Amino acid sequence: MTVTSEPGSAAEYEEMAGIEQVRVDAGRRTLTVTFSGTLPARLDRNSFRIEGGQRVTEIRVLRVVRHTSEEAGAGPANRLTNHLTLTLDRPGDESTYRLRALGSGFRRGRDRAAFRFHPTGREPAPAPSAAEPVPRPSAGPAPAIDYLAKDYASFRRLLLERLALTLPKWTERRAPDVWVTLVELLAYVGDQLSYQQDAVATEAYLDTARLRTSVRRHARLVGYPMHEGCAARTVVCVQTDAPVPVRTADLAFTAFPVDGTPETAGPVLPLALLVTSRRPVYRPLERREMVLRPEHNRIPLFPGSRAETHLPAGATRATLRDGYGIHRALRLTPGDLLVLEETAGSQDDRAAGPDPARRQAVRLTRITPDVDPDSGTLLVDVEWAAEDALTFPLRVGPADGPGRPRPASVACGNALLVEHGIENTWLSGDAGEEIIQVPGRAEREEAEGEDAVPAPGDALGLDAAVSSRDADGSALTAAAARRFRPFVTALSGRGVTWSPPHPRPADLAAAQARQLTDLATRARNRLRDLHHSVTALSDEDRDFLQLLFGERQLLGLSDDADPGRVLGRLLSRFDELLEPKLRRLEALDRRARSGCVLDPEDTGWELAQTWGRAAAWAVHPDNPALHGSVRGALRPDPREAVPVLRLHPPRDGVDEDDAGPPWTPRRDLLASGPGDRHVVGETDDDGVLALRFGDGRSGAAPRPGARLCAEYRIGNGQEGNIGAEAVNRIASRVPGALAHVTGVRNPLPATGGTDPEPVAEARLAAPREPFRGLLRAVTAEDYATLAASRSDVQRAAATLRWNGSWYEAEVAVDPLGAPDPSPRLLEEVRASLHRFRRVGHDVVTRPALQVPLDVALDVLVGPHCIADHLRAELLRRLLPGRGPDGGPGFFDPDALTFGTPVRAGALIALCMSVPGVRHAEVTRLRRLHAPGEGATAALDVPPTGELRLRPLEIARLDADAAHPENGRLALRVRGGR
Repeated sequence: MTVTSEPGSAAEYEEMAGIEQVRVDAGRRTLTVTFSGTLPARLDRNSFRIEGGQRVTEIRVLRVVRHTSEEAGAGPANRLTNHLTLTLDRPGDESTYRLRALGSGFRRGRDRAAFRFHPTGREPAPAPSAAEPVPRPSAGPAPAIDYLAKDYASFRRLLLERLALTLPKWTERRAPDVWVTLVELLAYVGDQLSYQQDAVATEAYLDTARLRTSVRRHARLVGYPMHEGCAARTVVCVQTDAPVPVRTADLAFTAFPVDGTPETAGPVLPLALLVTSRRPVYRPLERREMVLRPEHNRIPLFPGSRAETHLPAGATRATLRDGYGIHRALRLTPGDLLVLEETAGSQDDRAAGPDPARRQAVRLTRITPDVDPDSGTLLVDVEWAAEDALTFPLRVGPADGPGRPRPASVACGNALLVEHGIENTWLSGDAGEEIIQVPGRAEREEAEGEDAVPAPGDALGLDAAVSSRDADGSALTAAAARRFRPFVTALSGRGVTWSPPHPRPADLAAAQARQLTDLATRARNRLRDLHHSVTALSDEDRDFLQLLFGERQLLGLSDDADPGRVLGRLLSRFDELLEPKLRRLEALDRRARSGCVLDPEDTGWELAQTWGRAAAWAVHPDNPALHGSVRGALRPDPREAVPVLRLHPPRDGVDEDDAGPPWTPRRDLLASGPGDRHVVGETDDDGVLALRFGDGRSGAAPRPGARLCAEYRIGNGQEGNIGAEAVNRIASRVPGALAHVTGVRNPLPATGGTDPEPVAEARLAAPREPFRGLLRAVTAEDYATLAASRSDVQRAAATLRWNGSWYEAEVAVDPLGAPDPSPRLLEEVRASLHRFRRVGHDVVTRPALQVPLDVALDVLVGPHCIADHLRAELLRRLLPGRGPDGGPGFFDPDALTFGTPVRAGALIALCMSVPGVRHAEVTRLRRLHAPGEGATAALDVPPTGELRLRPLEIARLDADAAHPENGRLALRVRGGR
């Protein structure tokens, strides 16, 4: 079909181009466009746009071909005519389309023309000529509009006033009139739109937002994690009179008043009372199987042979008495919890009773059986992490006789870490699950109209007439790249528990990395022990060797001869024979150190096949030995908390499309991929928890029509912060499982329960969040600050130096609790600084520059003192290690750091603080191997009494005869006995 525009004058044709005619070819995929005037020199497919259409829209031009000719004109000059052939991506429908030329080379008013793809139908009217504008009737003065109208009444008044001007003959104002009904309907719609407009404008800014969800999202944009509260945590100890095997998932604890009824007389509470009592309920944080033993009820601390001993503040080990017979009774394992508490008053005031503040929970990291050499008492040495170090000195009672200690402190076992809240399915099982129904596709298309959500298999929502790539390789159209609209629903339960993950993924990955590092060392040590002490291998030893080295390497062990020769060969070639396994361990170690938690299914199976089941359990996330310190668990950070919920398909009749891992909560979906089943929980102002799923790109989207079962915990905030000795009841879902339980108590108060953060506080704190932490290392001080922020680094120093091509940040590390950093620590510090470093900077880590000292002291003691005892006491206070008060010694690595000067006055004051010392003098205080003769001779003691060090130097004095290069101490004690 051909449509012609009205031509202009010859002069106008010579100046600018204008469309004269648009002709559609028979195939309806090519347009021949005739222009008058001079076309622009540069034309491509982006110079034209086709608008309009009903069923087929967004037709695009793929190619443009130019044809130029001269035609005889009416004037003195020939008329220049241009023809363009436009190739389209698809034909249109029967409606009217408009071809529009883009750019400044076309005359206004002649840069568009209407046309049809099909010859049927009425010819469209030609575009009006810009040279002859159509006159319009005068509209007169515009009526006054009240822009302050914002509600129903004002909109109704405004519409009636406008109709009075438009329809002056209409004077009816009664409600039954159809015009009045229409006015009221429009006023109602205007009222709703005005409210939505005001709500959007109000919630668009942090300062004006009123809804909790809006403030939370605004704060997240500036990096401020607004929290929704946190559940309280405590430690519960269970006492039994016989071994009780339990699954912690079946247990619950509560504080129930003693009312004298038979049902509540004992420590075991019926399930019905547990649910209906409306008192705080606590559930175990760690899901595992364990045995509650009576021997672990109260384990006495062994005091030793001294009349009065203490565990000093900062202690990380203790000695427990392992029963009173000849057989060991304790069954402690790494990862178990113990509560150390005082059971008797001080020696000066025993009538006052034990101090309830002297109680602390620790998680065991090592258990070593031992025997007291004096009495032959069976003992167990237990150790815990430095994070759980004692915060107070704990007294251990004196002995009442040989091997019969009267403990002033005990260790309570059978301890569980519990958290406030109870699941909605704990009592009723699957029947209590809340069902979430995802709307089907038809329902969502009807509700969302053009923005209907496509199915997961049709994520791009392609039209049948649109291919994934156009003919010229351009990207998909906007309609083809339509995203999922996130599915949002709300839970019916109020007060859903919020809790940070336990253990924290970063801490769990770091613990797995430590276990992988020690795996090869433990295997080597076991092989060495077999080589030195075994004359005949057991079946267990043979299985271990065969698993480690393979059957081929054990051919010499088939006879009854001494296996020492074969074991020696295996020990000498340990690294060579296990090179592939060791390389794989290094790869797993790097993955764990990067913060990735190792999968127990894949990685656990691999380790079980190559290193044994013990190795697989050592890195399993359910292993309590990997769960970190108790102190950190009892201080949860509410800003890391997520709702305690789990979404999974129904267990009966699971669709294959819905099968897979359960949906787990996250604080946001910024780091979630298209296949990650993550969901975000957001609490509104009424305490209702809304669940927001992914859109198919940031987080997976649930399949339309799917059904999900929601399991979540109820109980949050400060209502769970109960005092010590408040928990007194236990319940189990297994009938009769707790028949031998005799008591339940919580020695420590519940802490960490936090109410949701008020909106007003978040609105004030969020704008300052970007300035509170260091997000980028630019200067040398920035690198040192970020390196020192690690818990295993005492202090760090850094310098920026030019290496000839770029700058290097050289970071010196002073570790916590050790004089020299390990290569592993240096690598971890370098990796942690990588994400903060400035572009163009390289990071290099190295140990701090140690400066060994040469110190001599002359001490005079009183005549009634024993010189050897005072000498030992002085050395304990001076040398590295823990002093009598539990603090570090004067020259302990934790007491000295970069640039710390060594003052003679401080050494004299320390010596004089020891009872019995009459006089103390520093006779030598200088660097070890300092020049001793000539002009450069170093003074024995600086004139100021202070030995200064450079900013990157650390003083060191070990006084170790085996390593004299680490410092020398000469202590002269005069007088005494």
